[in-house]
Amino acid sequence: MIKDEYYQKLAGEIGEEVVMKVIEQLKLPYKFYAFHNLSLNGESLFQMDILIITPYYALIFEVKNINGEITFTEQQMQRKLESNKTHSYESPVLQLAEYEFQLNQIFKDSGIILPIYGALVFAFATSNIKVPPTNKTLLFRRGIKPYIRNIQTNSPILNEAELDNLKEYILKANIEFHPFPISNYYEIDLNDIQKGVECIHCGLIGMKKLPQNWFCPRCKIFHRKAHEQTMEEYFLIYKSTISNIECQHFLQLNNKHQATRILKNSMLIKTGQSRNTKYSAIFPK
Repeated sequence: MIKDEYYQKLAGEIGEEVVMKVIEQLKLPYKFYAFHNLSLNGESLFQMDILIITPYYALIFEVKNINGEITFTEQQMQRKLESNKTHSYESPVLQLAEYEFQLNQIFKDSGIILPIYGALVFAFATSNIKVPPTNKTLLFRRGIKPYIRNIQTNSPILNEAELDNLKEYILKANIEFHPFPISNYYEIDLNDIQKGVECIHCGLIGMKKLPQNWFCPRCKIFHRKAHEQTMEEYFLIYKSTISNIECQHFLQLNNKHQATRILKNSMLIKTGQSRNTKYSAIFPK
């Protein structure tokens, strides 16, 4: 399930980058700003693939990169592949409507009265839309520029200074998304995660710590830094902080002195003193 979601997110990011390149090429007779992967806290936390703000309107794009035959129903989006295998997804139409509502609430709370439009964008022509949504604009990549150019603009609602202030407000309000450790994100019981250092040669989880080395009882190799990969995986999967006792437990060490040497030699951030000492790591967003 995690692997499937990873590939879905990867495909989604590729689609969003393609759409952003189209927007970067866009020339309009008025100033605008485009944001990618924007997370704001309204009624709840929500993430927009692409948000465009202008003096006349705001525009949300929900981007999809899904191949196959696509059918929209009132509550779902369904995909059928050439193999006749089908998949069902939550309706991006309802998702987009929720984003429009929440963004409108944020604008109202800030005293901004700006029309909000929304559209579904399919990044590639490998998506064959059999039944389109009945109540939401659907675009392919080449339809993005004409759609934006045709949005009605009469008198500007925001002047240039107000637009710049809105941009700064959005940037400050943006909440960076951090899925790590994934045990929290996927609600994985920590007791279900196997402990021990993995052999980089044969994959055995359970290398033995020697005074200056790690030893694999299966393939008989020695490796001085075998624990480094396991330490990285601890922060990605298990917990966001580690103590000496937790280090002993997770790496299956013999004593606290081994853990102390590993923690001191790692690129970690130390907080607290004595028994309250914790270590954390910084990972990419």
